[in-house]
Amino acid sequence: METPRPYKDARDLEAMYHILLQGRKANNGSYYIHQGDLKWWLYYPPLEGDFWDQIYLWDDPKQPGQLLGWALLSPHWVGFDIYILPELRGSPLAQEMYIWAEAEAMSLAREKGKPNVSVLWVLHDDDVLDGHLRQRGFRLRRGYVHLTRGLDDAITPSGLLDKFEVRGCKGESEVVARARSQYGAFGSKAPFECYLDRFTNFMRSPVYDPELDIVAVAPDGQVGAFCIVWIDQFNQVGLFEPVGTHPDFQRKGLGRAVMQEGLHRLQERGMKNAIVSTFEDNAAAIKLYGSLGFRIVNHLGTYGKDV
Repeated sequence: METPRPYKDARDLEAMYHILLQGRKANNGSYYIHQGDLKWWLYYPPLEGDFWDQIYLWDDPKQPGQLLGWALLSPHWVGFDIYILPELRGSPLAQEMYIWAEAEAMSLAREKGKPNVSVLWVLHDDDVLDGHLRQRGFRLRRGYVHLTRGLDDAITPSGLLDKFEVRGCKGESEVVARARSQYGAFGSKAPFECYLDRFTNFMRSPVYDPELDIVAVAPDGQVGAFCIVWIDQFNQVGLFEPVGTHPDFQRKGLGRAVMQEGLHRLQERGMKNAIVSTFEDNAAAIKLYGSLGFRIVNHLGTYGKDV
């Protein structure tokens, strides 16, 4: 196997999206993230830095401009994600890709003094990848549940809820309130100014659509709850990521309201299904999603290996 090359330009990004779309379509037992997940990771990166210089690609020698697979390394929590052409599932080439990424992650972990490396987004019944990771010394740790619901039935938009207006975000003119809501919802410990800069940059990115960034806004302009929905026209699947409610506005039905509006907007854009994921022990989120018609369809494991 040839050593993968670093990411170069937007054409590489399109080729990365292509693998995700084809993988989700194949539904062959391996989990492929929604392209919205990748957009969120790349354009709303960790405060410690971004991922662009940690993307590696294996070119398809038979099809110029196409990829056999790609890997993304995280130097912050120290882990790796790999996505390959679905027809390569379980092949020796796929195993070599995982071994290469594991070695790179181990090197990063030693460099940064981290105790372990991780792999996320592995289906619990993916015997192929589970077998490979366990053979390499990885062990299953805290995981996620993956939920879905159909969008065949008409969904009513939320509009107003107890004086809160449920609508698309206004973009940069509303960035302070929008960032502060997410800052509180996820209990960030970073300085708010850093968080605000991060969200401003995200709003200026090519993937941000204010109509798909849905907020519940109080009369005084505070954002009580939010969700972003992402579109996959190829597979007609919409993703919720992230979803949150500021602690000052919980138990008012705002999280449910923004998600209902999100479902409506996904339906308007031709999506046939919606998906969302959360930690398997997040009972409150699972209850919320269930109230909106989502059901758990599978579990996604996180695997860790000591350095």
